[in-house]
Amino acid sequence: MRAPAQPAPTSVPPLTHRPVIEATSPDRYRVQFTFGKESHDKLRRLQYLLRREIPNGDPAAIVDRALTLLLEKVEKRKLDATSKRATPAKTRARSIRPGADNPRNIPAAVQRGVCQRDGDRCAFVSKRGHRCTERSFLESHHIIPYALGGQATVDNISLRCRRHNQYEAELVFGPRGASVVREPVAPGWA
Repeated sequence: MRAPAQPAPTSVPPLTHRPVIEATSPDRYRVQFTFGKESHDKLRRLQYLLRREIPNGDPAAIVDRALTLLLEKVEKRKLDATSKRATPAKTRARSIRPGADNPRNIPAAVQRGVCQRDGDRCAFVSKRGHRCTERSFLESHHIIPYALGGQATVDNISLRCRRHNQYEAELVFGPRGASVVREPVAPGWA
């Protein structure tokens, strides 16, 4: 009697587990993911260093602190968010930045106001009344387009995901495609 044939080896990559983020109650979430040795070592080091503040070394408390710090850093960089008002000296130094006088630049205060008003997500609402849920790769959308005289104000700027920003631009300016501008043909080349 023959032994059952062994399946031929395949080059299928090993299964990677997808991160899990699910609600366990209205205010609690289960987050499950896998990370490498370096991240594990960093977590362990933080557990040791934070023993006075977090005696049980709870990873959730450490991750919460890390997320808070990272969020502050990213918001400051992306939105130029500050908790203090700029002093005149800082304002003068800031205006020397390249492109600072470009009228297309949207002031940081306007960006912050728009993000707060729109809840950091695309503000496009369909004809049926459904609001887009996208929160990534958001763009500043001029309700009255800049090319038509629209200003960079909180009332005229809204957050849009890339697709909805492009969609609304096409409604105003027509489909995006090859340029209709033609180079003049020199006599005798036709």
